[in-house]
Amino acid sequence: MSDDRLHDITRGVGRTIRVERGARGMSLGDLARAAGLSKTILSRIEAGDGNPSIETLWRVSHAFDLPLGALLEAGERPATRVVPARSGRRLGADSGMTAWLVHAEGQGHRSELYELDLPTGVVHPGRPHLPGTTELVLCTKGRLRAGPDDDPQELGAGDAVWFAADVPHRYEALRHATAVCMMLYPAGDR
Repeated sequence: MSDDRLHDITRGVGRTIRVERGARGMSLGDLARAAGLSKTILSRIEAGDGNPSIETLWRVSHAFDLPLGALLEAGERPATRVVPARSGRRLGADSGMTAWLVHAEGQGHRSELYELDLPTGVVHPGRPHLPGTTELVLCTKGRLRAGPDDDPQELGAGDAVWFAADVPHRYEALRHATAVCMMLYPAGDR
């Protein structure tokens, strides 16, 4: 194997570990404790500078509750793709809210990106998702309230809220609103 190919693999492993750690909201110290490794070793691996042993990678994969192969998969960059407005699958809700799937991806975890349309007065109850699921809601027009039922946040155009979505939550249009919602599901067994 050429040095260039080996460097590409170690950079890919480092990038995967950094993304998995970020998706779980873990600091480098959190991962170091969970894997029984030093922050220095993990930092070097994430930077693509390390040459991790199989044992080291196994410890990291175990800390993430992922199979070892998930860290070694070739992380090909996605091709550029234009998604015409509202061209994704349309999802209507009894509440009056409409959503269009913009993007879904399942590499190590699943994420989905939706465009939302909430006419004035619509209150859409969100049922709890899988444990560990989070949502990021960005209001693009109008005013809405979004978040957990016990702590909804008021958003205007350009404001965003990120919250745990494994509890009852809601979207409420205070004034006709459009928004983008990113659903981030926890990593699981593959």
